[in-house]
Amino acid sequence: MRKLYIFAFILTLSFCGSSDAVAQKGDKPQVVINIRGISKYHDLKELKGMTKGQLIPLYVERVKILFSVIQYFGVSNKSGVTFTDLGIPTSKENIKALDSEIENRTLFLNNNEDFLKAILPYSDTDNIIKSILFYEEVLKLVHTIGVE
Repeated sequence: MRKLYIFAFILTLSFCGSSDAVAQKGDKPQVVINIRGISKYHDLKELKGMTKGQLIPLYVERVKILFSVIQYFGVSNKSGVTFTDLGIPTSKENIKALDSEIENRTLFLNNNEDFLKAILPYSDTDNIIKSILFYEEVLKLVHTIGVE
């Protein structure tokens, strides 16, 4: 059953990349998704050579990216997508909804980061390493599927 959940999670991630919603004011269109990735992937040997203090920022970064991806699965798998591209009216209500989502997600990600930084020092280093490797494999898969 666990393999089924992991497969479903990976399959779902294949439809979208890491994203950040950005509401742009003025005459510019409302950008809904900006895909960003991580700067470097690691292998087991490299991660085993790091201290827990070096592993925690890697873990937190990957969690933030994945949390940012999940909410956009049903929207698009392309970066720089605007309301117009998606056929969404650029109404005051929709702009307000996007602005609210950005604010709420930013608050959530910041609070989650604080929480992880508080509890991860008590976590088993091997679990952190395994999680980082798993998250990186998922992000590689998303990238190779053709998420632009």
